[in-house]
Amino acid sequence: MKLELCTTTELDKWIAERHYLQSSPAGARLRLWVLDDGGRRIGAMMWGRPTARSLDRENILELTRMYLIDDTEGFAESKALAMARKHIRKNYPKIKGLLAYSSTGEGHEGKIYEADNWFPLGLTKKRSSGWTSRDARLDRDLSQKIRWVRSP
Repeated sequence: MKLELCTTTELDKWIAERHYLQSSPAGARLRLWVLDDGGRRIGAMMWGRPTARSLDRENILELTRMYLIDDTEGFAESKALAMARKHIRKNYPKIKGLLAYSSTGEGHEGKIYEADNWFPLGLTKKRSSGWTSRDARLDRDLSQKIRWVRSP
């Protein structure tokens, strides 16, 4: 398995077609394809500034979307996270922290983050409504999320 840098929004569309939220957030700072040993695309990751405005937007990267196809090798998600961290350490030395969320509403417990030694930093607040100002930005998952953090 290996990663490949993507410099276009092709990856955004690929994720939106497959991810359970059927969307990809704007403003990715880093887009990475996940390839199997034969060079076939088996997944993708988008990293961007933290969505929480109170967090350091210059020194923290948030994993805003990740999707891997179902038919992958064992622990592929955690391996991809480890490779992404290595890429970030090498190419983004200013980044000092990583952030990710797992959706309790989708039954995501964060096992992929635990396997890569991320630390759970509690739950987000419960929400009763999502984005209402723009139709294209409606939040489709209002469940509480587990917030995960780690150094690159």
